Amino acid sequence: MRKKKVSMLFILLIVMTGIWTIYSKFLQDKDSAQKEFADEQEFLDFLEKQLGQDESHELEAVFYDEDGHFHSDEVNNTEMDALNMDALDFELESLQHGKLKLSDYKGKKVFINFWTTWCPPCKEEMPHLNEYYKEYAKEHNVEILAINITDEEFSVSDVKKFADRQNIEFPILLDEKGKVSIDYKVLTVPTSFIVNEEGKIIEKITGPVTNDILLAKFGQ
Repeated sequence: MRKKKVSMLFILLIVMTGIWTIYSKFLQDKDSAQKEFADEQEFLDFLEKQLGQDESHELEAVFYDEDGHFHSDEVNNTEMDALNMDALDFELESLQHGKLKLSDYKGKKVFINFWTTWCPPCKEEMPHLNEYYKEYAKEHNVEILAINITDEEFSVSDVKKFADRQNIEFPILLDEKGKVSIDYKVLTVPTSFIVNEEGKIIEKITGPVTNDILLAKFGQ
């Protein structure tokens, strides 16, 4: 019974998140939307008020452990699918390095990660990506390209603030029109692709990754 209740709460959260996205992007100007919900935590607080005290406790149990870390098995499932297809080339503006093209990294393994600042599993995996990048990426001949789906954000400045808070060292690319995420058929975030040295996508990963997963994929 608890499992069913938790599942319904998660479905409600997804629906409300969708409503919030439509509300903020299409029914109001961005300044007004930002005044309504300044960040994800305010939005979650709003949901909890709507659900009531008992349901809000259930909601917290779904998403966060007692230390405040995102952990739910309901949404933290990571699926891995082997592929063998050419990676579509793209060129995007980055926060740190100007314009970057995927084809510039031919000869290296590339971990392409699609993400947003408001996605809890994306926030959870960022420190893992950063740790791997700093400690192992060069040794393993790996580049991480984190593509922010910027047309689903309030502003580029939100992305910059997030990257600064996380002290992210790998390139953050801005998919400002959402074209690359559409080309790669990204339906949920985070979604990642592993591209080999020849420019072939060899695996799609739906859901968050950990440092251990990255070591298992690239450290062999």
